[in-house]
Amino acid sequence: MHWYGRAVVIVVSVGISAGIVALLYFAYRPSSEQFANVNSSTHPVGYTADLQEYCDILTPSDNPHIGQSRLRTLIDLAVAEPDANVVWRIDYALRMAHERLKFGDADEAVRLLENALALEEERGVNQERLDEILDALIVAYIRQGENDNCITPEGRYACILPLNGPSHQKPNGSQGAIRYLTRVLTTHPDDMRYRWLLNITHMTLGTYPDDVPEQFLISPTKFGSDVDIGRFEEIAPEAGIYNIKLAGGSIVDDFDNEGLPDIITTTWDPCGSMAYYHNDGDGRFSDLTASSGLEKQLGGLNLIQADYNNDGWLDVLVLRGGWMLEDGQMRMSLLRNNGDNTFTDLTHVAGLASEHPRQGAAWADYNLDGHLDLYVCNESEPISWLGDPETGGYPTIHASELFRNNGDGTFTEMANIARVTNDRYCKGTAWGDYDNDGDPDLYVSNFGESNRLYRNDGGGTFLDIAHAVGVAEPINSFATWFWDYNNDGCLDLFVAGYSFDIAEVAKDYLGLPNEGSLPKLYKNDCTGGFADVTEEAGLNRVHLTMGANYGDFDNDGFQDVLLGTGFVDYDSLEPNAAYRNDNSGKFQDVTLSSGFGHLQKGHAVAFGDIDRDGDQDVFMQIGGFFPGDAFLSALYENPGHGNHWLSIKLVGTKSNRDAMGARIKITVRSDEGERAVFAFVSSGGSFGASTLEQEVGLGDAIEVISVEIRWPSGTAQSIEEISLDTHIRVTEGMSGFELLKKSSIRLAPDRTALDFY
Repeated sequence: MHWYGRAVVIVVSVGISAGIVALLYFAYRPSSEQFANVNSSTHPVGYTADLQEYCDILTPSDNPHIGQSRLRTLIDLAVAEPDANVVWRIDYALRMAHERLKFGDADEAVRLLENALALEEERGVNQERLDEILDALIVAYIRQGENDNCITPEGRYACILPLNGPSHQKPNGSQGAIRYLTRVLTTHPDDMRYRWLLNITHMTLGTYPDDVPEQFLISPTKFGSDVDIGRFEEIAPEAGIYNIKLAGGSIVDDFDNEGLPDIITTTWDPCGSMAYYHNDGDGRFSDLTASSGLEKQLGGLNLIQADYNNDGWLDVLVLRGGWMLEDGQMRMSLLRNNGDNTFTDLTHVAGLASEHPRQGAAWADYNLDGHLDLYVCNESEPISWLGDPETGGYPTIHASELFRNNGDGTFTEMANIARVTNDRYCKGTAWGDYDNDGDPDLYVSNFGESNRLYRNDGGGTFLDIAHAVGVAEPINSFATWFWDYNNDGCLDLFVAGYSFDIAEVAKDYLGLPNEGSLPKLYKNDCTGGFADVTEEAGLNRVHLTMGANYGDFDNDGFQDVLLGTGFVDYDSLEPNAAYRNDNSGKFQDVTLSSGFGHLQKGHAVAFGDIDRDGDQDVFMQIGGFFPGDAFLSALYENPGHGNHWLSIKLVGTKSNRDAMGARIKITVRSDEGERAVFAFVSSGGSFGASTLEQEVGLGDAIEVISVEIRWPSGTAQSIEEISLDTHIRVTEGMSGFELLKKSSIRLAPDRTALDFY
């Protein structure tokens, strides 16, 4: 735990003087009654005023991430204490530096901390206090370097490993960090966090590995890729996608039915709006946020898409309040797509305006009536670090919710009846028919307690069998999904572990014992059970995984993994991680060769064939939780790998319109004989939403023999005589298919070659 870290203990970590503690402790904090009153009455169609109220309540509060009251209190306190003693002034500088850095003023944080260091050294040096000041200086200088070099369209490559040469053209930040990292390592030579940060900061100056002292060097071999997958070029600003936002969600999908994937994003800032980028078909995107009505949609840490009313237009669900504990009593937003690039907020009308902290949700037709139902993953708080209910911590229990779609635009909450309340700190959820009995089952990923696998019993109720089938871990988990990673026709399960400490990541890179939370890959044995194959698959690596999803990097027909990484702390500098499925049950680390090794905090990951050339591109929302930790979103163009593909858009009639939950089997012939490639219709992982159209790589296939579809309704359908490398649409109950003529486009056509590449 560091000086700038955990929210719950932020004002007591340094023995700060009693007067400052008292003022910070009693600074304005929103009460539960204030949040409860936001939605105390019935509201009409399109009502969004309550979202502005969340902004108005939280901004002046003492919320440890985004509240301004602590900063204002400290400013007032300095005026009231002009003749304070040295200890008071040092404590004050530490607190004020934290607040300044939180809001992005790294220069002022550095100035305050340098003054604090001088004062501490003058008074004879208390080693514990000195260590704290030096730690704070390291973090402040690192952030100063990022602010000076990375947060521009031209500078964004200075935060993507591998760094070629001196990527930081303004070296002061990294030089300052290295100066103090070298100093603290003389007294703390075994501190893995400092060792990791020393290597990373030298990379930014082009002085790695030569200038890193040998005893602290992390060998370049530890940062290498297993294979060269081909670099995905990051082109977001050149394509017209330019925003600097905090952590948020993302969707890549076609919202205007023009056959081109668009992009919608959110930010967890309760005063920040969504963004809607329309794919114009010429390689560029237009910002339709204002005209679409989405500029009034404020906040949101995650979002997912679904045609909940079966009208043929993809709608959007926005989740709010995640990680905010009692400050996160916010409603979600159900946004109906009006079919003209505008959206209407129907949350209250639909009966979905309950207020809880939440980040995850997933759509499926759990009762098979042709209408998509919704499971909402609320954050309950029975884990120790969130507070002790007996002593006035955070006692509220927010059971997760299952909303049954009534088919008339409204929903009925059924979690208690269905036995899926999951009164735990839920961070991710996914639906999938793991037992192949025709109805979707539900996996729930919890932080701090065991996970759930709710088996659908077919009568509107579920039974938790996670422990019985061995899929209850990891205890600290986050993003999750069902997928068929080995193409055997049975849905496997991936659950990302979530670690806090960058030191555990460093130990993992060095092959040292560590306490990090490992992910789990559970292989379906096709008889109702799972086997933990994480280690043999090569995925037993420590990551600070937040946003995550799967897709096919190289169109070989086997699903790969992309992990967005980070934590709230500014020192959480871990490259986002990419793993290629090598077709043998093992995954290869391709983080650096792929270009996905972004050091900034990776959040919602979404795959989609944005340029319609047959391979999947990637959009990632990037940014942190403090107001000063915003960053640019990233759009990665797939370089292409020469493999074949088939893109399939399913349209349900008896089933839900999106055909969510449908299973696809594509049988192909290659020179080695016949093989099958399987696809599962969903938006992928639980933090980032990929296209519902299934973009399936076929590798070295020379012929498509057949496509078999098992619709959510239970109907089976088979089609033949399909050409390789085509886009098709298949409608439930209709024979044959429709060939969709989609010409490929060049993204960012006016871009010039980048020296970085």
